[in-house]
Amino acid sequence: MNRAEYLGTLSKWKWPVFGVTAAFFGSMYTFGFNRALTVHAGSGEEETSNSVGLRDLLQKWIHNFVQGPKGSEKPPISPREASEILRKNEKSVNVNIGAVSYFETNSFASNTPCEDRANEWLSLKTNGTSFGVFDGHGGWQCAEMVKNRLPLYLAVSFLSKSDLTILEKNLSRHFSKDDFVRILQERSPAVENTSQSNVGYILSQKQEVFQTGPKYFIKSLIEMRFEGRMPTQESLSLAFTQLDDDISTEAIPVKVLDDSFVAGASGSCALVSYIEGQHIFVANTGDCRAVLGSAKGDGSWLATPLSVDQTAENDDEVKRLRLEHPGEAFILKNSRLLGQLQPLRSFGDIQYKWDKVTHSHVLTQVYGGPIVPPNMYITPPYLTARPVVTHHCLQPNDKFLILATDGLWDVLSNEQAVGLVANFLQQGWKDKENATALSDITDAGDEVLEQNAATHLIRHALGGNDHGYVAQMLLVPEQYRRMWRDDITVTVVFFDSDVLSKL
Repeated sequence: MNRAEYLGTLSKWKWPVFGVTAAFFGSMYTFGFNRALTVHAGSGEEETSNSVGLRDLLQKWIHNFVQGPKGSEKPPISPREASEILRKNEKSVNVNIGAVSYFETNSFASNTPCEDRANEWLSLKTNGTSFGVFDGHGGWQCAEMVKNRLPLYLAVSFLSKSDLTILEKNLSRHFSKDDFVRILQERSPAVENTSQSNVGYILSQKQEVFQTGPKYFIKSLIEMRFEGRMPTQESLSLAFTQLDDDISTEAIPVKVLDDSFVAGASGSCALVSYIEGQHIFVANTGDCRAVLGSAKGDGSWLATPLSVDQTAENDDEVKRLRLEHPGEAFILKNSRLLGQLQPLRSFGDIQYKWDKVTHSHVLTQVYGGPIVPPNMYITPPYLTARPVVTHHCLQPNDKFLILATDGLWDVLSNEQAVGLVANFLQQGWKDKENATALSDITDAGDEVLEQNAATHLIRHALGGNDHGYVAQMLLVPEQYRRMWRDDITVTVVFFDSDVLSKL
């Protein structure tokens, strides 16, 4: 076998060999073998040791495997072609409403189709702007449903008692989301909507059967005791939980399985920031994250997380679960809910929410057996979409807010992400021709190669300005992508300092 044949064989088997190896190490990490390995370096007179986690070793090995030895063969795509792939879904939209100047957003898929979603909208009755990212799992359907329905639930929950009363009198007439919400940018659906092809009840009919949907949400709000507007934190929390209750209820089959069942059986994390005046509220369900970037007087930057990931690494979440389900040893297994789900809060995921009778009767028939072993499914629901809501009063030194799904935060720290956007602003590459010219450079050092802040972050999650590494990450075969990277969706909201100084 000559050298060319040898290299061709290595290239052919590179990804399958890595897939098997990564799966082995990944399973070791999942099942709790991420204990520190002690590496000893003898120097003749003294011995030093450093603790290295198995996960760190695996990540380093992955990087070396993809990047290859120095001086390896030419990357399979050019820098310009790589930038075209990265920029495919990017958007930059001027807003100029209140403290919000503009936002930039982008998404990069690992799954086919992408399970992430994003949305941005204006609540017409309050003139508040909202920005959301939604990380689906087990399919895209739940994230799509939350993206489409949550804006109206939030807009209604922000209404005053008098507006709700007037609205209730007109419920017999048709009203739409357009009466309350203006989407700040239209997004094409990632997949074709197949609702009309279903046989059986359509969603509006099921909502009448189960008394779900916006009409019944409005009625329940009127019955609540509050004057004027409900506190914003309560409105956000109520909108999240009501929508999730509706999704879970509408998933119950009537005659046949339909799209609402599929949406309920998949799941989605959700992160929404609501900005009104100088007040910013962040509602988080799951493991997406919001980080505020603020300029300090000495020229450095401060990264302030406005949300906390709701996973087993969050001690407050673990404590909450154990208090809600005392004595259940398997509530968390291998850092996952009932040994299965990583986020400890989410929309959908009816297999962890339905009562025991519905769970057994429906899911056993659908899947041919229990999703969760009956001896572990003792005191449902085990999962909630109730968000943790934080509040921050914006100051003139607050420059931007990063909202992203966990695909970004798996790779970048809060400080790294804020530093990258700060560098993006300071270099000022807002001119498309300059950014495009720079993207042709194979080794650009610390130069900013993108004209969109969200794309800039995604690029650095995939290897930054190391074109060889980025090219390899972009071309990972579909069947191995999830071993390397997750879907990544990023929205960066930029604030108007002049407006904030007057509020």
